[in-house]
Amino acid sequence: MKKLCREVWVEVNLDAIKKNLRAFRRHIPKKSKIMAVVKANAYGHGSVEVARHALEHGASELAVASVEEAVVLRKAGIKAPILVLGFTPLSCVKEAAAWNISLSAFQVDWIKEANEILENEADPNRLAVHINVDTGMGRLGVRTKEKLLAIVEALTASENLEWEGIFTHFSTADEPDTELTMIQHEKFISFLRFLKEQGFKLPTVHMNNTAAAIAFPEFSADMIRLGIGMYGLYPSDYIRQLNLVKLVPALSLKARIAYVKTMLTEPRTVSYGATYVAERGEVIATIPVGYADGYSRELSNRGFILHRGRRVPVAGRVTMDMIMVSLGEGEGKQGEEVVIYGRQKGAEISVDEIAEMLDTINYEVVSTISWRVPRFYIRDGEIFKKSTPLLYV
Repeated sequence: MKKLCREVWVEVNLDAIKKNLRAFRRHIPKKSKIMAVVKANAYGHGSVEVARHALEHGASELAVASVEEAVVLRKAGIKAPILVLGFTPLSCVKEAAAWNISLSAFQVDWIKEANEILENEADPNRLAVHINVDTGMGRLGVRTKEKLLAIVEALTASENLEWEGIFTHFSTADEPDTELTMIQHEKFISFLRFLKEQGFKLPTVHMNNTAAAIAFPEFSADMIRLGIGMYGLYPSDYIRQLNLVKLVPALSLKARIAYVKTMLTEPRTVSYGATYVAERGEVIATIPVGYADGYSRELSNRGFILHRGRRVPVAGRVTMDMIMVSLGEGEGKQGEEVVIYGRQKGAEISVDEIAEMLDTINYEVVSTISWRVPRFYIRDGEIFKKSTPLLYV
């Protein structure tokens, strides 16, 4: 294995993901399956390795955002059911069927045209479909019982499509006010009841995301869709404070100091715009991580990293590939490991803290870590694999 020529990397603790899966397995009903959501490169953690590990430790199915993301998993040899949660254009139906990828649908015309497309294939694979019901998210999904019935009738009449599932998505399950969640749940149940009254046997039913699985385990139905919680992060402070499921963060972002300099003369400016002025005798370390790696420019003169278990501040503006930090009058050595997100010697900079500083959510912080940052995977306490897409062959 070649060494990194740019020393910044993500460590993904698969042991933590295993613990999180087990925590949810204990919390939800035994009959409810777990669909591991690995879209957006498994929220920045690396979709292939996370998917494999999740399937080994409690998940039975996978979910992604696009056919392209699903094909990555198929090419890696993953054979478990994969559902595309987002909209898929008809031009991708053949590819989905060929790779045995399930798609979401919510329009009668789409169902009919998809069936016709596959009819023209010499030996078409049947395409599995999950119907998306919009009960209040306002994003994708069928919104009336009449249209739902038309979709189900078209789907069950199709020779080339198979009705595999039906689902909805809660929009406020992570908030203390449960009124809308209860309304969405009741509406979804009424849709299911309506279909039963029309004589249809329901396929796999799923509605709970991480937040709902924690707060409303009784709504878990046949399956939950486990996203952010699998990675050891809570969807909101409210859900964390319920203290119902103990989660362990799986991701750390680390680097090694590239350069150390001591300002021996008059005060000197640091980084673009000269927004930081180092005092005489101040030690400045350069770290090879920047906004192209997903470390937000909004952390300029605001962020911190861990050096020898001590918080040290970002000095000046975050640049595309590097940041500078002030070690004060302390010592620093080229090649020393620093922690950008994670723990070091009892200290911690959490993803949640960074999200709060950026006025965003932890989902965004981890999922925007660039693909160019290598992922190191830890299992049984040891690094067993490195995913380094930019390493030369």
